[in-house]
Amino acid sequence: MTLFEQTVAELNQMTTLPQLEAYVVQFTELSHIEWCCFVVHSSSTVFMGTAPEHVKQHLTPAALKQLNLHCCKPSWSDSGELIKATLPQASLLVPVVTSRPDYGCLILGFSPSIIEPKLAEKLGWFWQVIAMYLYDTYRRLSGSNNVRDSQLTPREIECIYWAAQGKTSWEISRILTITERTVNFHLSNSMQKTGSTNRQQLIHNCMNIL
Repeated sequence: MTLFEQTVAELNQMTTLPQLEAYVVQFTELSHIEWCCFVVHSSSTVFMGTAPEHVKQHLTPAALKQLNLHCCKPSWSDSGELIKATLPQASLLVPVVTSRPDYGCLILGFSPSIIEPKLAEKLGWFWQVIAMYLYDTYRRLSGSNNVRDSQLTPREIECIYWAAQGKTSWEISRILTITERTVNFHLSNSMQKTGSTNRQQLIHNCMNIL
């Protein structure tokens, strides 16, 4: 089993937020990482990990929002004025790209003498995948993935239900006597409302109302 596969398996088995935070802290046991912080902002800002206090003070909701709006890929701390003003030297920002109104990121602090910025950014693509799994795990454990009936229209719920039964858009259109284009419109709207990136994730996020 690869390191990535092991990480995903361990995250999928977690049942509490303290377990998730303890897991984030473990990243600092890797030889090149001095501190690590996973941040999610929704109605409030949640910090997990071992970030220095001055780092947390700079990561205000407004700063987090700006970082996620302007940084869509892993970025070294001196790669832009915005990042320079927010993060300490020798740190790597790994944004969580999501269609939800909330936002988050994984930030890794390195020892400057151990790792080169270019190597850190290359490693960033691995960490970006890990950050997405951390984010999904956080939402699952915090109950944020639960979709309310009021978020979706009755027709959207019907389309999701039949998609969950394995029906194609064309088959759903025959069942509901609407056009295939309308089915795709409802599913697309539902994905936006629930922050889902594909049908499989949409169905998973809506299991509690189907």
